[in-house]
Amino acid sequence: MKLEGMQSALQDAEYLVRRAQEYGMTGDHTMAIEYLKKAIDKYPKYAEAYTALGNCQDCQDKLEDAIGSYNKALQIDPGSADAWFNKGMSLKKKGQIEEARQCIATSIDLYIGR
Repeated sequence: MKLEGMQSALQDAEYLVRRAQEYGMTGDHTMAIEYLKKAIDKYPKYAEAYTALGNCQDCQDKLEDAIGSYNKALQIDPGSADAWFNKGMSLKKKGQIEEARQCIATSIDLYIGR
């Protein structure tokens, strides 16, 4: 994809993520997920969209799906403190405490720049 096309796809994806966030804030995570999937279709390398998708999946107690979405975000952007933290919280809900601690510790290191 040419640079111009990539920029347009990213702009479209950013718009779709903003719409998803609006739905998420009202508690309509199903609709938010639909918009996030569209955003990912438009721009598959948009790590923030995967993190937001994981957040919605977590809210629906779809913890395996959420962790998968956070993992995808981290494949794209291993420095995403938000994805590390949220993955840790989902793991905590699943009872995987040690792995959760490791993820949250990584997020803290990233947040404070270690």
